[in-house]
Amino acid sequence: MKKKRIFSFCALSVMIAALLLLGGCGKKEEDSTSYTIYYKNSSGTSLYEVSYSPAAETFDEMMTELMAQMSTVPEDAVYTSVLPETVSYQGYERGIDALRIDFSGEYYEMDNITEVLLRAAVVKTICQIPGVTKIILTVDSEQLVDGDGELVAAMDSESFIDTKNGGINSYQTTSLVLYFPNEDGTKLLKEVRNVDYSSNMVLVRVILEQLMAGSDYSNRKAVMNSSAEILDITTKNGICTINFSEEFNQQPTENTPSAEAALYAIVDSICETADDVDGVKITIEGSSNVKFWDEIDLSEVFLLNESLIEVDSLESETEEAAVQADEAEGEPESTDFDAAVSSDADAVSGEDADTSETEEPADAAASDAVVAGADGAIAGVDAYAAEEDGTVAGADAQSPE
Repeated sequence: MKKKRIFSFCALSVMIAALLLLGGCGKKEEDSTSYTIYYKNSSGTSLYEVSYSPAAETFDEMMTELMAQMSTVPEDAVYTSVLPETVSYQGYERGIDALRIDFSGEYYEMDNITEVLLRAAVVKTICQIPGVTKIILTVDSEQLVDGDGELVAAMDSESFIDTKNGGINSYQTTSLVLYFPNEDGTKLLKEVRNVDYSSNMVLVRVILEQLMAGSDYSNRKAVMNSSAEILDITTKNGICTINFSEEFNQQPTENTPSAEAALYAIVDSICETADDVDGVKITIEGSSNVKFWDEIDLSEVFLLNESLIEVDSLESETEEAAVQADEAEGEPESTDFDAAVSSDADAVSGEDADTSETEEPADAAASDAVVAGADGAIAGVDAYAAEEDGTVAGADAQSPE
């Protein structure tokens, strides 16, 4: 087993940045050291947020401290822990593109809503640690599977929708087929994204919010102005009518695609993902007597347009994801906690600390590889067991038969 690496600083600038981020000795801004720990509300139907400033200085200490906080609740608290006493946190492995967090076999004994909230709380809490972008859950060292025996893909904080507001009556996992304009803004590239969302939410809204969040890849353009708001969504007789605010008719300030590509990125994403939608009608502030970006008449109903989709992206998507996952296997390079903090400090000072602007992220490729059936196994460095109980939340994960 490799020895733990001691947290160290090589330059004064890095030390100052780390103190601001991690709450070291000295003055710092409150917001820069504050993490959010996720608990359950008293009725156990949604997540409850509590601000917390960790004292940890190493990655190991941070994992131990945050997992312990999720299981620690004051006696007079109006919230409860997401971690049941029967489920044990058994450690973690750090890989190239994901952090693997392991739990005991009792994990599969949880009911659906409890499991979802646990998984969401752990992912949302731990993804705040610098350097953690994706999390894969394992049970007794085997990757978590859902009730159908399918592997649960790598997750980030955006994988969970509406776990805080409004609660959940039931939870469901789906694969969204999203389209984003390509680099020159004239064609559409397919992107599959796995999300867990509450049954209280309309699927079309989930799709639109994911499109607004942008692509996981750097070579794809924005679909709509970030200031646009979804005012209303109705579906009748296979036609989905979406009413946007007036900002929807303003082009994105950066990475602007053609009007046709932007419009059909929305239409094709909805028509291909939502089974009950055959066509999309768009209004702006309740009116369809508008030209989208001064080019496209919105008075008509728009249908799926496959002519704009790059065929190569559809045929090679699964193969490419599998290849990238295979390349990610093997002994990962060390990604020490201090190195992650140093990278964040460089970003604050204006330096380009990573190459994500020019390369497709490995985490998205690994996630797609899991969807394609590939294990995307991630070799990691030593797992350090902790005594704290832990668990996570997920979609209908039950003990596989």
